[in-house]
Amino acid sequence: MSIWDQTVQELGEGEHAPEIFDYGAEYTMEDINRALESDNPLEIVPSQDEDGHGTFLAGVACGNDMPESEFSGVAPLAGICMVKCKEAKQNLRNYYFINSDNPCYAENDIMLAVRYLASQAAKYDLPLVICIGLGTNQGGHNSGGVLGGLLQNYGDYRGTIVVTAVGNEANTSHHFQSTSLSKGESVEVEIRVGENEYGFMMELWTDATELYSVGLISPDGEYSGKTQARLGEQRRISFLFAGTIVYIDYLLLSYENGDECIRIRFRNPTSGIWKLRVFNELGDSRRFDIWLPMRNFIGEQTYFLRANPDTTICDPGNSRGVITTAFYNSITRGIAVESGRGFTRDNGIKPDFAAPGINVYGPIPFAGNYPVNEEERRERARFDFQSGSSQAAAISTGASALLAEWAFIKGNDISMDTMKAKKYLIRGADRTGISIPSRTWGNGTLDLYGVFDSLRPPVSD
Repeated sequence: MSIWDQTVQELGEGEHAPEIFDYGAEYTMEDINRALESDNPLEIVPSQDEDGHGTFLAGVACGNDMPESEFSGVAPLAGICMVKCKEAKQNLRNYYFINSDNPCYAENDIMLAVRYLASQAAKYDLPLVICIGLGTNQGGHNSGGVLGGLLQNYGDYRGTIVVTAVGNEANTSHHFQSTSLSKGESVEVEIRVGENEYGFMMELWTDATELYSVGLISPDGEYSGKTQARLGEQRRISFLFAGTIVYIDYLLLSYENGDECIRIRFRNPTSGIWKLRVFNELGDSRRFDIWLPMRNFIGEQTYFLRANPDTTICDPGNSRGVITTAFYNSITRGIAVESGRGFTRDNGIKPDFAAPGINVYGPIPFAGNYPVNEEERRERARFDFQSGSSQAAAISTGASALLAEWAFIKGNDISMDTMKAKKYLIRGADRTGISIPSRTWGNGTLDLYGVFDSLRPPVSD
């Protein structure tokens, strides 16, 4: 249908930004069709997928039926509207100490991408199924963050279905969960920091009824002392012998939901065992949670020594207003060890269900010059097997598109929104051998046939 390439910084001849935005370049359906018929399609639509992640997910969800390659997307007749998000600016990478080559995106660009997709669906008067194949360990893990709130708002519109992935964090040891602490009690959280770690951030979250303060002990025993939990409190702590600088920000009323968040950023952390001492300053006995960055943005040898694999669904997947998909091996019927696990921090039921996500077969970008015609495109089409929560989300997105076709195009339920689509899919899920609700499986495994089978009247005796 159309492409919005946010990465385009200078518009070429005939190029233009979308009407509602002032950056990037939009390529319309007419542009794409002209490019597909051209001997040099990249002169007309120069946007390319250098990473391949989006190509794979779009192909799995709604790629063309290609019998010669033994491939078909789940919903091959669906149209594709795509946004290529620009990567986050260097100042954001510096703030969060992201030193890897992995793609990293700013939340505001993703939010604008969602708005663009919604505007295109309205323009063509078509139902919209949004696939979010990315996530973050930042945030309180109970409402999906600011992006999760936006997706919930859009998902409340009739004709819009939002699907997200759980992430691949369950086996990374990036989540710590405390036991209940009484007033005046403290606990030490041990973090192993690997060699040559450039820097990293972690966030401590607790309910608004609680108030926690923290202090840090370096691997050589240097103690920062207890920092005081005050509104707007910011501390910069230099560890003399470790050569490490730590920044502590107290967000007593976080922008996300009003809960307390303590953001701790390590610059040039020395390797070894760091200890975070956490103090309960109020009378209630509650727990707290801490998350390290997701696996793409931190070294493999940096993790909690006493980690908890639960509550490891990446935001925005913790939003109740989206469909959140875990992933499993459809051959062995076993859940993937990486698949993010629920529930949310406030015990909301997530994931919603699980979908196949191990060795999923799908398309990858062309090698070399772009094919000039349909015959060559089919001859040079390349496919691969990939695994992960995003791949499961793509399958669930295709299933949701077929459900949307039944609901809107065929007129069976024109009031459907994300929540209603989720209930349809949960009702039809296969729960064989699964006790629900499950932290790993949610409400069972995706079964689109089961959805329609559940709608048929029971056979009378």
